[in-house]
Amino acid sequence: MKSIGRKSGSAFIAGCCVALGMVAAKNAFATESWQNTNVTVGYTTESKFDPVFGTGTADKKLTTVRLEHFGVHEYGDNYFFFDTYHGKEVGSFFGFGAGSFGEQTKDQYFGVWNPRLSLSKITGANLSFGFIADVNLAARLERGSYANFRANNFGVAFDLKVPGFSFFETDFYARSARFTGDGGKDIHTLFWRTFAMLPFEIGGFKLTWSPLLLVNFNNKQRDNTIFVQPDLWLKLNKHFDIGYRHEYATYKKTPGEGGGTYSRTTPTLQVRWNF
Repeated sequence: MKSIGRKSGSAFIAGCCVALGMVAAKNAFATESWQNTNVTVGYTTESKFDPVFGTGTADKKLTTVRLEHFGVHEYGDNYFFFDTYHGKEVGSFFGFGAGSFGEQTKDQYFGVWNPRLSLSKITGANLSFGFIADVNLAARLERGSYANFRANNFGVAFDLKVPGFSFFETDFYARSARFTGDGGKDIHTLFWRTFAMLPFEIGGFKLTWSPLLLVNFNNKQRDNTIFVQPDLWLKLNKHFDIGYRHEYATYKKTPGEGGGTYSRTTPTLQVRWNF
């Protein structure tokens, strides 16, 4: 049974790699009919030590700068972001260097590329049914300086019809990750991502609530890792927004970390410039 499972998993991942190649090729030549590009600067004084995400600092002060882009084209859509984290000994793990920038670094980076291929758009068929608006082949490629991290995720993404929300997406991926200390082997898990946008008005002010949920299942080191990142944005004008992020992460600590459960809450103030 284990052998069959491995072969099926390998075939699935290989198929998704082919699909990703199709997405990349089509994205390269597709003209985006709608797009948004922005730069966000965030600041917090509560960036607690975190050996998984590597955003903790020695004095808990952290500045984050994000370049972000989302575009829609005739085959699907394309999303990426690139974060830089700046702070005192950001990502340091008990005084040891956390990755490619070595010990006591003031900077780390993390980037994600998330292309999707809409099955409705490429087949011309109406795949909506019930509360499902569309089905997509999707990939999520992650790269980070902390612990020399990299992860490749391939799977399916569903666009959902949820009253009040302008966008609601949930994804399921087969995940393969590598990082410093992994014993030289890929770590294979199931990865779940959900992101949504809920615009609303209060007293004439335009706001948007945009929650993000990431769950990494069956991680042998830390069981399930849960990451929640809801943002609340207030639109100032066509180009500028101000916002608040209430980030939460939790997971089971390894025996080397003392066991038990780790959790953190990181409140962050943000300003965003939309190009």
